[in-house]
Amino acid sequence: MKRIKHYIYGTGTLLLLLLAAGSCTKLELGPSENDGQAPGAVSNPVVNNLNGAVEITFTPPSDPDLAYVKARYTTKDGIVRENKVSRYSNKISLEGFADMDEYVVTMNAVDKGENASSPIEVRVKPLKPIYQLAFDSLSMAADFGGLNVNFKNFTQASLAYVVLTNDSLGNFVPTYTNYTDLRSGSFSARGFAAVEREFGVFVRDRWGNKSDTAMIKVTPYYEVQLDRTKMRAYSLPTDAALGYSGTFAGLFDNRFDINSYYHSDGRTGMPQWFTFDMGAEAKLSRMVYYLKPDRTKFYDEHSPQIIEIWGSTSPNPNGSFDDTWKLLTSYTMPKPSGSPAGTPLTQADINFVEEGITVPFPVDAPKVRHIRFKTLRNWGNTNYVYVFEIKMFGDPN
Repeated sequence: MKRIKHYIYGTGTLLLLLLAAGSCTKLELGPSENDGQAPGAVSNPVVNNLNGAVEITFTPPSDPDLAYVKARYTTKDGIVRENKVSRYSNKISLEGFADMDEYVVTMNAVDKGENASSPIEVRVKPLKPIYQLAFDSLSMAADFGGLNVNFKNFTQASLAYVVLTNDSLGNFVPTYTNYTDLRSGSFSARGFAAVEREFGVFVRDRWGNKSDTAMIKVTPYYEVQLDRTKMRAYSLPTDAALGYSGTFAGLFDNRFDINSYYHSDGRTGMPQWFTFDMGAEAKLSRMVYYLKPDRTKFYDEHSPQIIEIWGSTSPNPNGSFDDTWKLLTSYTMPKPSGSPAGTPLTQADINFVEEGITVPFPVDAPKVRHIRFKTLRNWGNTNYVYVFEIKMFGDPN
């Protein structure tokens, strides 16, 4: 006759037994985390040389405890740059090469116990780095108050364009840096008198690699900021109605708060425009406008995206766009990161807006007194427009 023993366990005891059983199972079935044995070496490397980078395809070892493969190289300044890919990848990239010289890349397979395989050495020869290609594309010319620089950035890499000139002590030093990853564009370094001076420009990438310096002597065109105390609304019948406590005076009072700004009434529809009098005729060089000082609103809601700036010396009082108005320029506000509206902003996006959005005018633009700010589309694709401040620059003489 069999004896049946009954065991009664408390909840805590049962839990401990289950955990112990689970732990034992893991030890029996799982691979060793550190067996002290190095994995096999990486094999069959195939190199694809890229601009300032390389891509290496390889065959990883078949060790079951393989964790990752790493590759590294040493720059001419003695800096070791490294990248890792998981056991499931057979391709690895290295970036930041400063030139087109030959480099030795060392590759290792590493297991879960951090045991590294014997290294293999792969010789690579990257193509011309992006920052050097961008440098080759530079063109420079005199601009209002300074220097204008045009560039191309073929892969939209994050680059810095650094402008140098003599300071008050005669030292040739950086005076302005433009950070961008736009595929192409232009920028200006301003704030200089209309006398000949020497400028230099070099390009730097995110690894600190720097190009040569391009030099040029130019005489900046004369430019001053126009007197904002003379600027005021010049309302015409077809202008957008004000709404949401918006005022025209808020455009010119140097205040960045919700109690002092221009805001239209959404019932106007798109396109829409507002008109103001600068108080004097001037040959304009640029307009700088500022958006709501709330970073979450820079590229959405009611911020102008595509605009036209019209100028006149004697607008038709009926508000029409007749021959009394001249189109001075069309402008599309960029987003330096290139990401869609509503996505997180990069520091370049933030800097671009907080410095003020600069709309340049062509050098052959006529002298005007009245300005019409016409919005064709805003970032939020709504029927509202807000602008917090406007500054005008040019030659009033």
